[in-house]
Amino acid sequence: MCSTCENSSTLNDQVCREQILSALLREPLAERIVLSHLYERDYESKEMEILYELAHLQETLGNHIDLDLSFNCQKETSGKYCSDRNKKFKEIIETSKNDPFRSIRLLGELREEEEEEGKEGSYELNIVDAVHEGDECGICTKRFHSVVNEIWETEKGLRRFIDLDENSTLDIDYDQLIKPNVRPAFSTSRIYIEPPDLSEFLECYDIKHKNGRDLQVSIYEMTDRPEKLYMIIPREYNLDANSLKMVERVRKKLIRFRPDDMNFANPANSREYFRRIGKKMLEEDARSHNITLAPADVNTYSELLAKYTTGLGILEDILSDTRVTDVYINAPADKNPVHVVIDGDECVTNIFLSQDDLDSMVSRFRAISGRPFGEATPILEMELKEFGVRVSVIGDPLSANGLAYAFRKHSRRPWTLPKLIATGSISPLTAGLLSFLMDGETSILVAGEVGAGKTSLLSAMIMEIPQKYRILTIEDTRELPIEDLQELGWKMQGMSSRSSILSTNLEIRPEVALRAALRLGNSSLVIGEVRGEEVKVLYEAMQIGTAGNSVLGTIHGASASAVYERIVHTLGVPAASFKATDAVVVCTNTRIGGSMSKKKRVTQICEVVSGWDENSDTNDIFADIMEYNAATDSLMPTDILDRGQSEIVGKIAHKWGISIDTASLNIRIRGKIKEKMVIAGQTNSDLVEAEAVSKANNMFWLYMDMEKNDPNGPNYENVYQKWSDWFDRYSSTHI
Repeated sequence: MCSTCENSSTLNDQVCREQILSALLREPLAERIVLSHLYERDYESKEMEILYELAHLQETLGNHIDLDLSFNCQKETSGKYCSDRNKKFKEIIETSKNDPFRSIRLLGELREEEEEEGKEGSYELNIVDAVHEGDECGICTKRFHSVVNEIWETEKGLRRFIDLDENSTLDIDYDQLIKPNVRPAFSTSRIYIEPPDLSEFLECYDIKHKNGRDLQVSIYEMTDRPEKLYMIIPREYNLDANSLKMVERVRKKLIRFRPDDMNFANPANSREYFRRIGKKMLEEDARSHNITLAPADVNTYSELLAKYTTGLGILEDILSDTRVTDVYINAPADKNPVHVVIDGDECVTNIFLSQDDLDSMVSRFRAISGRPFGEATPILEMELKEFGVRVSVIGDPLSANGLAYAFRKHSRRPWTLPKLIATGSISPLTAGLLSFLMDGETSILVAGEVGAGKTSLLSAMIMEIPQKYRILTIEDTRELPIEDLQELGWKMQGMSSRSSILSTNLEIRPEVALRAALRLGNSSLVIGEVRGEEVKVLYEAMQIGTAGNSVLGTIHGASASAVYERIVHTLGVPAASFKATDAVVVCTNTRIGGSMSKKKRVTQICEVVSGWDENSDTNDIFADIMEYNAATDSLMPTDILDRGQSEIVGKIAHKWGISIDTASLNIRIRGKIKEKMVIAGQTNSDLVEAEAVSKANNMFWLYMDMEKNDPNGPNYENVYQKWSDWFDRYSSTHI
């Protein structure tokens, strides 16, 4: 057993190497080797192929061990030369048992020696013309050369791994040439700790943790395919032997401490419990083993213990990375690395989760969510609030190869229009238009494919609703930052409905939740996703004016036309009812310039025009207010907006009692305000976050109210100047 072995349990250990190669010769069909010591090193797939090649080298060489290298030569002195060759050859064979790469080098050296002694280095000696060189038989020489050359060509597969020009006295790093997946004994997640050969380093940065040391992330570019590699090596995968033994001792004790009064379905409670108890146990273990522990190490190790008892293990590190937006785990997990999306790029990682990891996670998620999961219900959707992610799990029979996971992260801070400008998703003028439309109590659908930024834009648009108005939200899986916006002053009431793909009697159907919302009084209504029977209820309410001040919702669709087709022809909403929609905003994952990176962009803002019927072409139903220019990567206003011909802008202007020109100026002033915040945010990123934006919006509305009382009408330039002076004072105190 490796656990009781006194050797290091690595391929760089000569004893371990010999035992492994010998075992492979006895077990010709092994798929995986695990060296289990303080750290477990797993070899499989391509690594196993290489190990088998190394093991079979013994057989290839051994086939010649009894070869009579004199070939019954009658020359009296030839025996001396054949004996020397046999001695060298046997040394190569013996070396192949525990150091096959070294054996290949020795074979190469022997080949070079024989080549130099042959006729100008040629192995193609003619038997008939063979000559006597000194006391050696030319025929024996040729036959020996032929044997050596045959073996040399047979092992060309192994020769590719080593530098034959390198000084042969140097040790060969087997762990570098045959890279294992590594894990500490208490973790079933495997990683490889060295980047592959065909990769180039791009950048590195740190993941900040509240407790414990920061974790470094390294990004590599693959040179043999258009993909990036995301690499992390958590602290527990690089602990010294004594620390690793201590953590494992404490972990085994810790897993037995599960008091009956602890609610383990609450991740925050159970994690804090294990962290505190683990800290005490670590201090006790350190005293009993005369180990000196720094306070920082106690905090790091106690967090590590919580991570591997009630937490998500190595997956926590990825979910703590603010640049990661999505995490995917494809089945079977032990053969497919974890994938992440970072800054729009989908990257492969150096992490392989085990089936035990996935089984443990789904059991915990089922307990936290209270939702069923099994063969009868092979889908689980829930929110993991601790990490701000939406989790989707599928299992057998939907996923025949095992459990598969998708983690979609919410922003830890609410999105704002200035933040979206800063990321390039929208332009300042777009932000001004959206702010104007939200203030004007319009009904807007935000469309796009999965992961295009619909919910991020929706939450940013909510912040443009004045705080004096109440907002009701309906979601099947909570993604909107309700608590954050409540703390900032918005009057929000969240409602949860049944998942669209699950059917349990414990949750409220979306259409029932919607009818309840309509009876809660005059409010702005936000639907997390429009997709089922609730759509008919929604449009009925919008058409007769009982849906509140404004209605917002997200829907899957690549364009405004696709949205119309889905709502009218798929979901069965009458075409006349669709006219209650004021505008459609389309989000897209765009590959700018055809690059492999995807960027989230708003690519279309269009209004629903009047004067059409159910027989009209979709081109007659919508009019673009802003459209995306791929060449300049920007959303540009159309003539409709520039010339003041927008129906929706005119509708708001009429309601507010202002001219179209004044409304257009209002939009541009709002855009100017957002742009100033973005410029300030380049120095201090907090100035584009929700707290600053909420204060800035409130001040804008206050100054607007002051101007409305002016008998000459609102002076928007004056509003901007007052707001700008206030913002300069505010930003100067937040540097």
